[in-house]
Amino acid sequence: MSDISKEQILDVIEKAKVVNNIHELDASVLFSEQDIDSLDVSGMLLSIEEAFGVEIPDEDIDGLLTINDILGYVNNKIK
Repeated sequence: MSDISKEQILDVIEKAKVVNNIHELDASVLFSEQDIDSLDVSGMLLSIEEAFGVEIPDEDIDGLLTINDILGYVNNKIK
């Protein structure tokens, strides 16, 4: 499988309806600094698991604090 792009991650987040405007998100800024709470992050990660067929164990969630973190994580999981 080829690498997942940032746009694909953002598309999944947008479809999960976790944020009001996906275009205002900064991929390198912490979710907490963008007014995205832990419940929203959980929903986002569940959608990402479903969309890309990866499993994100609970112990890995604390390390996924930005879109870039998720992007790198998913790409490492699908290889």
